[in-house]
Amino acid sequence: MRQMIIKSIVLALIISVIGAQPALAYIDPNTGGVLFQALAILFASSSAILLVFSRQIRMAFARAKRFLRSLFNR
Repeated sequence: MRQMIIKSIVLALIISVIGAQPALAYIDPNTGGVLFQALAILFASSSAILLVFSRQIRMAFARAKRFLRSLFNR
């Protein structure tokens, strides 16, 4: 199974390198700034949400872990 995954990854890398073509595109310099600002806001808000709800997230994972243990210990 592991070898199959490694072979798939290597094949995907080979195909992506062989099939790569130069991008004939132009990004407006201001567009990059707007994109960076949007990604920064997304990162900051997701970090804040994870920080605020970290206790509930850990409890949910612990509950799921207990549930899975109870299923497999039968």
